[in-house]
Amino acid sequence: MLLFICSCATLKKTALAPNHIELTAENLYLINGTYENNTSEGPPYLDYFWGSYLRAKEFKIVSKQVNKENKPYLVSLNVLNNKKIRASVTINDSLLKTYTIRGKIKNGYFEQHRKMYILPALLINEYHSSKFRIGLLKDHKVLTDFKKIEFGTVYFFSPFNNSAAYYSLPHLRITPE
Repeated sequence: MLLFICSCATLKKTALAPNHIELTAENLYLINGTYENNTSEGPPYLDYFWGSYLRAKEFKIVSKQVNKENKPYLVSLNVLNNKKIRASVTINDSLLKTYTIRGKIKNGYFEQHRKMYILPALLINEYHSSKFRIGLLKDHKVLTDFKKIEFGTVYFFSPFNNSAAYYSLPHLRITPE
């Protein structure tokens, strides 16, 4: 039990970059817009899908069009209030997914609430904890940070650790201001 309590994913506190705009409840609307996902510097799409998990159907589409055909996916952000952001993911002008990112403004970023699950099954045991946050730069790019802690066992013999962290990943805004 102590291992799980000590193993929650937390994002590192970083000093705001000189070109970073500190997000507040009054200016959160500035992140409204459409952004091209930065796949050149970033992690694989399964680890990092703008604060959401992929379903099997979505996985097949993303796998085919993003990885095999090199088509970037676009993420449209729309602030609903200071605790919710609506995200819509499109690939090749086709809407893939729309979901709500729930979180709060913390340290100049919009930080998603922690996502956590425990899978206690007979053949596989897994623990997952992840955090995601969005920041804004003065050149109107968004900056994303992601961290996950994931570990478990398969058949009680083969332990695995699939933890990862990605910080300061910029995404280009493609809609006019």
